[in-house]
Amino acid sequence: MSSLSSEELERAEQLVLEGKYNKALQVVGAIEKRKKLSNKEQLNCKILKSSILNKLGKYEKALGLAEVALKECRSRKNHLLGTDAVIEIAHSFWRLGEFDKSLRIISENDKFFTKIKQQKNSELKYKEAIVLRLQGVVYHSKGELNKAQKLYKRSLDMWEKIGDKKEISIVMNNLGVLFKTKGELHKALEYYENSSKLYYEIGNKDDMATSLNNIGNVYRVQGELEKALENYKQSLSYWEEFGNNQFISLSLCNIGEIYQQKGDFDTAVYYFKKALNLKEEIGNKQEIALNLFYLISVSIDAKEKRRAERYFNRLKQLNGLDTDKVVFQMYRLAEAMILKTSNRMRDKVQAQELLREIIEEEIVDHSLTVLSLLNLCELLLEELKITGEKEVLEIVKPIVNSLDEIAKRQQSYDLLAKMYWFKSQLALIDLDLNKARELLSNAQSIAEKKGLRRLAMNISSDHDELLNQLSEWEELISKNASLKDRLEFAQLGELVIKQMKRREVDIPEITNEEPIMLLILAESGTPLFTKNYLEGSELDGILIGGFLAAIISFSRETFSSEGSIERIKHQEYTLLLKPKQKFLFSYVIKGQSYSALQKLEAFTKIISTSTSVWDDLNNVLKTSKTITPASRTMLDEIAKMIFPSKF
Repeated sequence: MSSLSSEELERAEQLVLEGKYNKALQVVGAIEKRKKLSNKEQLNCKILKSSILNKLGKYEKALGLAEVALKECRSRKNHLLGTDAVIEIAHSFWRLGEFDKSLRIISENDKFFTKIKQQKNSELKYKEAIVLRLQGVVYHSKGELNKAQKLYKRSLDMWEKIGDKKEISIVMNNLGVLFKTKGELHKALEYYENSSKLYYEIGNKDDMATSLNNIGNVYRVQGELEKALENYKQSLSYWEEFGNNQFISLSLCNIGEIYQQKGDFDTAVYYFKKALNLKEEIGNKQEIALNLFYLISVSIDAKEKRRAERYFNRLKQLNGLDTDKVVFQMYRLAEAMILKTSNRMRDKVQAQELLREIIEEEIVDHSLTVLSLLNLCELLLEELKITGEKEVLEIVKPIVNSLDEIAKRQQSYDLLAKMYWFKSQLALIDLDLNKARELLSNAQSIAEKKGLRRLAMNISSDHDELLNQLSEWEELISKNASLKDRLEFAQLGELVIKQMKRREVDIPEITNEEPIMLLILAESGTPLFTKNYLEGSELDGILIGGFLAAIISFSRETFSSEGSIERIKHQEYTLLLKPKQKFLFSYVIKGQSYSALQKLEAFTKIISTSTSVWDDLNNVLKTSKTITPASRTMLDEIAKMIFPSKF
């Protein structure tokens, strides 16, 4: 390669690194116009141009160029450039939704890698790291998350040894997306933030836009819609600056979905339509179908049935082009959603048939299967409330179990927490109050651990409400109430399904609790430490005795489920119980439980990690002595730091 061409290609590559794709394309175009380019220079130009076109979202053009380059690489036995061509072809297929084709072409690299190893080329590790990440991305898109995670980690290890900050940041971002998919939001944010720092060091606004978009995705799952919208709009402004149509359309769809969740349907339609125009230019059929599906969904929410039917007819035409399984499922799901809005029983029955058909098929896109199950569940709950027939309830239960299994298999903790919540409501309908409370505790525990704070607050509020209604539920049990009476008393599934379908839900107003008493007890129920928050006669011995009796009666069951916090209602008080090894931590309050739960959790954690206090408590169990004055002082100080002194 001539020194001039080499310098200009390096300049184009630097522009790509900076995210200035159109300028890079101009530089490559200027090099190609020269008459005297060697075969290797021509191949380099084709492959770099294909790479830039992939980044600009022009996948069909990128694919065509890379395939021509690969053919030439094979004939000229240029194994190193052949690897680059394969990578761009695989990238194009992935973006076009052709995942199996992408993996098949990646396997072509094994032949090239064998030849490169024989030549002992120093660039081999670089190429292998790229291929591992690309394989991870494709398996991620196929829903094979554990396989994708292993490939990402192997790629990251290689890039860290190589020391390429840009590639490290890309793989970190991929891992962030994967953990977000799994519902591991804390891990996702950690990878996004580390990735973002590296993007900032490099000065690549295009990748910064990716990071902003992905952080927006986390906020969205957490229910922080305004923060999500802010991040999406920032990322959109960066991508518009670079003219990257693929990611501009992605951002537009994300913004549209936020407005749909917020109930601003006209604004949502505006963004979805803008995204659709760009996706039709790109030509990815699955993406076009998905965009039409968004427009059908928002039109149904807006009660614009005719508009929904217009977009459905366009989706129907797209479905008729070939036998793409994802598009075919999307088409039938959209038809079922439209039929579901009808007042005619025949249409609702047909909707059920279509939804059952989808959920009994091979899962080609988990989100479509989940949405089909949710829509079927809604139809059945509607039927259940009208008929009050036990048979309908028995059909709902396996559907909920299917959603539960998908959540566990996909490690989608957001969905899993909601399924436990929904199952708790089904347990209530079956008058199994203990099971309902256990499921609510599990649901909140998952939501808290995975950073789903708004969801945790709603579940906690529901649990408090159940505790306040225990006497009414016990009355329903005593008189063997009919299913119809139970359904009238319960709000079965409405709030949970609304949240699962990602509709905006008001956060319950959370107020601080009124503290009554803080205790640490031995497993036998013997108090080791007691702190009263009410003065003198306000908290007499009879009341303390009542608390202890209530705690002891539940202690054995509570110790069997260490890790969770149990709630007990005693008169107008709520007793929160947290088992930790041989001890039971209890906080007695009036009012809401949510903030009290956080405080008891923090108190337990600090005490169990404070060596001197923890050792003293264990010594008390062995010797039957009282805790030392020093430990009591420390316990008082920790309690003063965490708990309010008065209401």
